[in-house]
Amino acid sequence: MRLSEKFTPEAMLGSPRRSPAVPNQDGTLALYTLSTYSFAEGKQRKELKVLEIQTGRSEVLSSDDDILEAVWVPGRNREVAYLQKKDQGNTELVVIDTDKPDETRHVAVKFNAPVLSLKLKSLDVDTVAFAVAGLVGPDGELYNDKIQKKKGTARVFDTPRVWVWDTITKDQKYTLWYSQITRRDDRWQASGDVNNLLQHTSLEVVGVYDVDDLRNNYDLSSTGILFNATSLSPSTEFRQWTSTHVYFAPIDSFAEAVSTYPTKFSIDDDLLAGRCSNVRFSPDGSLAAFIYTSYENDFDIRIFMGNVNALAAVDVFRFITGREPRLPPISFEFGGDGDAMLLTTPAYGHYTLQTLTLSPGATPKTIFNHGSVTAYHPLVKGKWDKLLVSSTSFVDSSLWQLVDTKGDDEPVTVSSLTRGGARFGLTQSMVSEIWYEGADDECIHAFIIRPSDFDPQKRYPWVLIPHGGPVSAWSDSWSTRWNVALWAEQGYVIVCPDIAGSLGYGLRFTARINGQWGGAPYGDLVNLVQYLEYLPYVDMTRGVLAGASYGGYMVSWIFGTDLAKKFRCAIWHDGILHLDSLALASDMPLAPSELADPPLPWNPAAAELIDMWNPGRPDRLARWKDAPPTLFIHGQRDWRCPLTDGLAAYRALKAHGVACRFLTFEDEGHWVLGHENALVWNQEVFAFIEKYVGKGPSPDS
Repeated sequence: MRLSEKFTPEAMLGSPRRSPAVPNQDGTLALYTLSTYSFAEGKQRKELKVLEIQTGRSEVLSSDDDILEAVWVPGRNREVAYLQKKDQGNTELVVIDTDKPDETRHVAVKFNAPVLSLKLKSLDVDTVAFAVAGLVGPDGELYNDKIQKKKGTARVFDTPRVWVWDTITKDQKYTLWYSQITRRDDRWQASGDVNNLLQHTSLEVVGVYDVDDLRNNYDLSSTGILFNATSLSPSTEFRQWTSTHVYFAPIDSFAEAVSTYPTKFSIDDDLLAGRCSNVRFSPDGSLAAFIYTSYENDFDIRIFMGNVNALAAVDVFRFITGREPRLPPISFEFGGDGDAMLLTTPAYGHYTLQTLTLSPGATPKTIFNHGSVTAYHPLVKGKWDKLLVSSTSFVDSSLWQLVDTKGDDEPVTVSSLTRGGARFGLTQSMVSEIWYEGADDECIHAFIIRPSDFDPQKRYPWVLIPHGGPVSAWSDSWSTRWNVALWAEQGYVIVCPDIAGSLGYGLRFTARINGQWGGAPYGDLVNLVQYLEYLPYVDMTRGVLAGASYGGYMVSWIFGTDLAKKFRCAIWHDGILHLDSLALASDMPLAPSELADPPLPWNPAAAELIDMWNPGRPDRLARWKDAPPTLFIHGQRDWRCPLTDGLAAYRALKAHGVACRFLTFEDEGHWVLGHENALVWNQEVFAFIEKYVGKGPSPDS
């Protein structure tokens, strides 16, 4: 008999974390990494592994903690290449055969600096092109910042990008370094030095500093490199501060320096400001496609595609379907021979998988909507009838399934890391979904997560958690930061609503956030609280309010309203107090559609809305005297919602004489990622909540 492990913060944070599965050419093996943190030892162990898809058996290829990332060698069914950190910032490109990893391990390329984001492309049977990202020094060579001796810490900036996410930007720029490796005598070796793709340009590749993966921002073909880049100068106009553009750099030989400057892909003239991502070549390299998100509007998300020779891209949905998508996809991959796309699309609290044939009149077809998709690959290279799909849910941290793209067969489970949640005593029955009437007569969707030992005849304390964003959404997915199943297991009913601004409910629904930061979303929450009063298992006298980022803004906003009296305590994480300063203090400017264009305090239109929805307005702060006891949490390296707002909110409540605490981490940013810090985060949060509402059902229920 297999017993489940009690789902505690230590169990959740110390449980293995598994990457998505990537199949080899013939679909017999899946490559992945497994990371496990030991609180007893105070360190993390990382393993590179393969799983036999048919049997479910797995084998360890390497237990070296310094492995950065691994990929299958294209054209080889059993060979794996990975980057490995070495002393003094050096990096090696290592190749092994999965049948005999120890005997076949060899170094193909040595880099005398830190590099990351490895990609490979087969050129012929014994030649493979590769690219990595790394810094470029003043001499144009690969730069190793780990061995530089600094006498001081002073930094001087001329461009607006001083910080990104949780990191101060470096003096040197990140570029793509490319070359090729050749197979001789069963060994791969470099065919020359690495070449700087962006030499003699002012460009810098994007995706290094923020939470995106740089590998999502470039791609290789046999004739060139497609990449996403930015170019900032001291005079860059405000609208372009966070804009990026897609470029194509033709390459005659990956063993030689580039001879032609990269050329920017052109799109509609009225879409010059925006952020690009998900850069992809079609299988034959003739087409390029990418995601574009408008500067003006965070939910104006489009897929552009064009021929690499023409360097002009068209809106895929308007070209194929004749209209904009009701539910815009957030990522894609080319399918088939390049005549189709697979789309990851937020839809009603799930990240679904859809197919779209690239022919006039076609519409997306949903083929997978269980939990939330994290990655997918054709099981057999070049055959898109069956996919290996990786996903998560509220109760399962990693699920791999075989999915039929025609939708004829049900998904077949290959592996579940938590046995469908059973490892921790979690079940899908803990999760339910409701629809209620929000503000403006809108139908609002929300998840409710209950304890695994839930008794419908009893009444439980409840926790309301508005999501961040505000253009975002709750999804049925696993999280190691705000794990709502873990919260429920403390004895609470967790309520996760997708209020105004949420993705996955249509463009019109998302647009309800425009000009309404504290309006429509707040109205949706007011109506939700009224709805909860009719649920017999909810003890309305023991309510908790919690939120992070925009969710923290909403906590601040509610503190200035009568709704605050509905809660016994609150959790405020990396939130917002002063909306007027956020537009200039944050690393990511506010969206003009949500406030005004430009969203700056001296623009009269923006100033009016900023003042209207500013939680830190004096008359609103005066009402904080009725706010509940609150635990404030803020990372000292948070540049998205700066630390000063957390300190000001904490001191405002202190000045009112309301019980509150302040938790901070000097080495954390917007997200608390360190295992030891995350443990403290969970312990402090749960202890604070228990102090004011207890845990578990009411004694009299």
